[in-house]
Amino acid sequence: MTANGPISSARPAGRHAPEAQASCPALEQGHLHEIHSQAEDRAAALAFALTQGPLAGAGAIFALRTPRRQRLPTLFSGDGLALLGIQPGRLTIVETRTEVDMLRAGLEAARCPGVVAVLMESEGRFVDYDLTASRRLVLAAEASGACILLLRGDAEPRSSGAQTRWTIKSAPSVALEADAPGWPAIEAELLRCRGGLAGGRWRLTWDNEGGCFRDADGQAPLPGAVVPFSRLRTDAGDDGDEQRQVA
Repeated sequence: MTANGPISSARPAGRHAPEAQASCPALEQGHLHEIHSQAEDRAAALAFALTQGPLAGAGAIFALRTPRRQRLPTLFSGDGLALLGIQPGRLTIVETRTEVDMLRAGLEAARCPGVVAVLMESEGRFVDYDLTASRRLVLAAEASGACILLLRGDAEPRSSGAQTRWTIKSAPSVALEADAPGWPAIEAELLRCRGGLAGGRWRLTWDNEGGCFRDADGQAPLPGAVVPFSRLRTDAGDDGDEQRQVA
């Protein structure tokens, strides 16, 4: 993942913005969470999702996507997953023919015993993901305790039953001593939190010594697994024309 992406200086305009900035909250088990990003920030969004507490430890993880061509596709790497604290054998990758099939497969995966997380990736409008579809996912997550993470690339937020909705961007790194390249950083903005405060924004920096994401403002470690950003990078495809982000 590149560490010199754009960062917005505008504060969120939601009427529920907290008066005092708290530490960045972790994504809770047993809920549906939406993570929005632009195509160039997809690796940052994937890093944010994969370092959440529900994915750490034991239990199966399902990653679902469609064969729809993406401007910057993300690819999973066994070595990268292991360094994230996720044993590759826990991950099952499913590619469905259509987005409707992906929703159905995600729903069935969330209902399976032993599944701790379901990660679905979409790009663009995703017309089949409406309030009814999101509510089905919410009920499945609440019944099984699984964490359902929906990554939405290049998509406008719309009404859904999600517990939280985030937007993730790459952020400029802070140079180390002797002007050495700094550790990668991302910006996480909480757009919506059902039953809680929304409007918070956090700059999260990789702490190599602590082995965790760290809130750059409050210096509070973000719960989750270790993430080596060297494994979340953009590579040229085999034909030299397509760029890929590898995790």
